[in-house]
Amino acid sequence: MELYIVILVTILGIAHATEFQCWNFKSTDTLRDEYLKSINKLRKQISEGKAANNNQGTCPQGKNIYKLSWDCELELKAQQAVDQCKTNVNEPAGYSQIIKKVASTCDPTKVLKKQIGEWWSADVNKVGVDSTPNNKAGLENFAKLANGKATKIGCAQKNCNGKLYVACVLNEP
Repeated sequence: MELYIVILVTILGIAHATEFQCWNFKSTDTLRDEYLKSINKLRKQISEGKAANNNQGTCPQGKNIYKLSWDCELELKAQQAVDQCKTNVNEPAGYSQIIKKVASTCDPTKVLKKQIGEWWSADVNKVGVDSTPNNKAGLENFAKLANGKATKIGCAQKNCNGKLYVACVLNEP
């Protein structure tokens, strides 16, 4: 009986550890989960009309903004972008891409959480969102992350000489 319990715990542990089943060994499921949860949390705020908007109260409530799912192929596209160790990388045709250089590489999980929040809130706090954020200068990153047509995302990171490059690619341009 004890052997069966040990085998079951081992199998469940392995199944949980490989949740995303991506083949990019430069990332981990912990980081993938952090990207996905953080971005979906922000998207949920938009869909519920609870996202802070500069000094204007809240952003307009979004319609048809659903949870993103992780896509291993989009992660590879993001990895190709950060592997170049620069921020002016062309977007893959037919996709949206956000890429930033971060000053610190100490704890990637904390850095990623902060960076995702900045992609979202820095744009909104500086510019403010109205009913057409896609067409407003300074809201490009916010608009990409909040795009209701996007359903999949993949993100990656790379340490380049002490600077962390972070990129996310979404399936909608």
